[in-house]
Amino acid sequence: LQVMANDVAVGFGGASGYLEMNVYKPLIIHNLSQSITLLSDGCTSFRRFLVEGTQPNRQKIGEYVDRSLMLVTALVPLIGYDRAARIAHHALEHDLTLKAAALALGFVGEAEFDRIVDPARMVRPQGAGD
Repeated sequence: LQVMANDVAVGFGGASGYLEMNVYKPLIIHNLSQSITLLSDGCTSFRRFLVEGTQPNRQKIGEYVDRSLMLVTALVPLIGYDRAARIAHHALEHDLTLKAAALALGFVGEAEFDRIVDPARMVRPQGAGD
């Protein structure tokens, strides 16, 4: 809140100065310096008390990835949008993974699904340099 108030004061001070004789320069410098200190201290506290020591729960992450409906987009070039959408809807309605839904509907085989729907490959940039 203080940083936002400092921003308003700095904006007002900057807009109120005439030519090179801005009498608000000390206010601007003080508020800018205070904001930098507050933000720096906040980042340090965030790192020390929230980030350090945090370990990923790989099992839970794997479950979330397996249940992500967005992965169905990888199947669109192979089976088309309509069938991919049916897989996603089926998975959502029956509380299934995409793989289980795709196999249940018979639109793609297990080996083909595993080859095409590869989340690790999907998050890396693909381009001409690959």
